[in-house]
Amino acid sequence: MKCRNCSAEITRADGDSITCEFCGSRFHRSELDPSWRPPQQDPQVVKEIHHYYVQEKPDKLSTGLGCLCFFFFPLGWIIYFLNKDSSPKKARTAFIIAAIMTAFMFLGILSGNNH
Repeated sequence: MKCRNCSAEITRADGDSITCEFCGSRFHRSELDPSWRPPQQDPQVVKEIHHYYVQEKPDKLSTGLGCLCFFFFPLGWIIYFLNKDSSPKKARTAFIIAAIMTAFMFLGILSGNNH
């Protein structure tokens, strides 16, 4: 093999890299030796591991939705049934608000004047 920069004969190879002793240039073995093939790797070896950070939505009922559930309690029931599997804490809070407001509504209807 000959160096691409100075055309000197190269005799030393360190694994996949080749260094010219005359000019000090470094090459990948595939650049100078077309017959070179990388060593076969075990197919069970993991080549790359990717880590992705996924920011999860907070599992809590926002203050605005809490106020809406307080004044319009059927919205609390809707939020509960829509989120009971995906966001259990949010659904539980909406359920508590809706249940209390529903109880107050029924107490208000039952205690009304019967004139």
